[in-house]
Amino acid sequence: MDRRQLHGTVGALAELILQDGLSDAFLEEARRASTGVGPNDFPEIRRLFHDPPPEPDVYDVTKHGLGGWLSACQFAAFELIFHSGAAALPFLREIAWGEYDWTQGNAIELLIRLAATGIEPDEIIAEIKRNFPDIRYEAQLYALDPLLSRLQADAGLRAIFEQLKDCQAFAAIVEELRGSRRG
Repeated sequence: MDRRQLHGTVGALAELILQDGLSDAFLEEARRASTGVGPNDFPEIRRLFHDPPPEPDVYDVTKHGLGGWLSACQFAAFELIFHSGAAALPFLREIAWGEYDWTQGNAIELLIRLAATGIEPDEIIAEIKRNFPDIRYEAQLYALDPLLSRLQADAGLRAIFEQLKDCQAFAAIVEELRGSRRG
């Protein structure tokens, strides 16, 4: 996908997030839009993490927050990466276990989702158990929060969470997030 198309795709998906949240419609549109996106596009996608397309008219800082557009673009870009499957693993691992950045949580979330689909589950579980306790608290929260709402409907994801419950740092974040949703 050329640079202009990639920017347009991420912008359109992010706009959908602003309008509907991380809805089924967004997920389906991202799956459809990911055709033709692959590892050769990852360097440009990475640039979009911190230099997004221009804000659309639907973006309202009072409604979506100061970083709302950037966050929506990051979610959109990562969803495109997710659909590259196993080919995305080296890129995601570099971000997940590298130097701290807000996108670290997104990358860990995708690793877990890929493991839940059957892509290198044993390897990904082992690296999460090894690395998760040492990453920043904010990245831990950001990685797991979007996944909790999917647990009920996704048996593969539940199986991964079950295998990670003996990682104390992982279990503590899950419990904290569940507690904050109850209270």
